[in-house]
Amino acid sequence: MSKKKSKKIRKEQAQELSSAEPEHPKLAAEKTAAIASYIKDPDYRLRCKAAIDILMAKLKMINAELSGQKKRTVISQITNRIKSAESIYAKLLKKGLEPDFETARKNLKDLIGIRVVCPFEDELYQVAESLEMQKDIEIVRIKDYIKNPKKNGYKSLHLIVKVPIYSAEGEQKELVEIQLRTIAMDYWSVLEYELYYKKRDNAEIEAELKKYAEEIANLDHRMLELRNKIEKIRTISECEIRMPVL
Repeated sequence: MSKKKSKKIRKEQAQELSSAEPEHPKLAAEKTAAIASYIKDPDYRLRCKAAIDILMAKLKMINAELSGQKKRTVISQITNRIKSAESIYAKLLKKGLEPDFETARKNLKDLIGIRVVCPFEDELYQVAESLEMQKDIEIVRIKDYIKNPKKNGYKSLHLIVKVPIYSAEGEQKELVEIQLRTIAMDYWSVLEYELYYKKRDNAEIEAELKKYAEEIANLDHRMLELRNKIEKIRTISECEIRMPVL
């Protein structure tokens, strides 16, 4: 079966699933608990932590280098998480897949996640470029939701990477999703997530959230222009100071 046909079948299954009645609460709780037992496994958590530690170290180094060049902080925040059993269960159902951990390992690429927040949009691409230059990190996929926002207005730059980790069994590679956002993008996304269950199936709220996303995007753009203007003035001033007096 071709990948295109398989993707179409999964999409149809997801549509059927979304229109169907949700699973019985007891069954859902049992499946979620089964996923949770795998997540709590010490070996799994150790692999996740190893992948996170490697990327956190690289990102801190990238921040130090870029911040030194620009003489200001480039990465204002780095956070990480291991996807919860509840989130895994919900995402597998949404995709029309069997909600178990083995299926999650095969189909979900964001079981481990790192979020990077920068003040300005252009810096997100600079951080991503620096990550691509890391020889031991394999870039699996890049999704640019900044140039192509989601329908709800969500904007972010997503990188799926493979991180090599080492154990007694030899080298293993863990998939990690890295989300890069500006402070403004992160502000909107966090609030949108908090309102998720309250806004469901409400077209008015959906439209309003999308409008705010557009306003935040415009603010991001204006702040970037202001930063460039300030840096241009500073450069001219520094040149004038260094210019010899005749």
